[in-house]
Amino acid sequence: CTLALFGRFPEGAIPPDPGLVWPASADEAAALLLHHPLLTANLLFLVFVDLQFWAIALVQRSSWLIDPYWTLLPLLLAWFYLAHPMATPDGTRALLACAALVVWSARLTYNYFRREKWRFGLREDWRYAKMRRERSGFWWEQFLVVHIVQHFMLVGLTLPFWAISFCSQPPGPLDLVAFGLALAGVAIAGAADTQLDRFMRANQERLARGEPKVWLLETGLWRYSRHPNYFGEQLFWWSIAAFGIARGEPWVVVGTLLNSCVLAAVTVMTERKIAEVPERSALFADYRSRTSVWIPWPPRRSSLP
Repeated sequence: CTLALFGRFPEGAIPPDPGLVWPASADEAAALLLHHPLLTANLLFLVFVDLQFWAIALVQRSSWLIDPYWTLLPLLLAWFYLAHPMATPDGTRALLACAALVVWSARLTYNYFRREKWRFGLREDWRYAKMRRERSGFWWEQFLVVHIVQHFMLVGLTLPFWAISFCSQPPGPLDLVAFGLALAGVAIAGAADTQLDRFMRANQERLARGEPKVWLLETGLWRYSRHPNYFGEQLFWWSIAAFGIARGEPWVVVGTLLNSCVLAAVTVMTERKIAEVPERSALFADYRSRTSVWIPWPPRRSSLP
């Protein structure tokens, strides 16, 4: 659909904006969509992600598909804006932001398949699975809880790429700082996920040898933060938002702010799930009392002997 829309008119022959009214012809509809890329991106997302993924989830009784697509949808949205026939991005800023996004996508894709033991679509996120078990109306609630929420998060997170694409303002120091911090965020999240993966594999090996498992990961980055992978993700996306701020569109941080709020709620849910296991509830309570939630920070003294 995007390729058909972008190639409908010869270069330089896009009709004037007909305004936000119901179009009277296919050409008017195409002109409307071209002149309002944010509207178009949301419509495409609604049809091809929200509605189609919901239909697949109803058939398969699983919302697994949104997880692997999380690693690709930001790239597709960024490409939509940057490849737009009316886009006038500064090449350097666009290159820096896209390079950071590609590195992020590659890391998250690798971590998804490593976590799933290189299988595809065999399970859905535990939070959605829990709601599916506990709520009889989840078959329709998931359209809002899973797909519409993800819609606003993903479209919102990529708003800085809209800002980058439709401005040729040259880059400044903030763009370089944003690029460096974005790479740092990817590195921190990657290191934290790798440490967690090694911890879980080591526990599997302990159980195979008949040894007791270790209940908490408290080494590496996890000594300084209870969720260093979340911190790395947040650092990355707020750095991407800084590209939009550098472009002169500070309002684009609304998507990043929404993502932070959702992740804060996810953090609470995750910690409740961790504390539900009797064998580690006391250990986790002590770990929680002395360890920062997201931002890595020197731990306080343990209250346990």
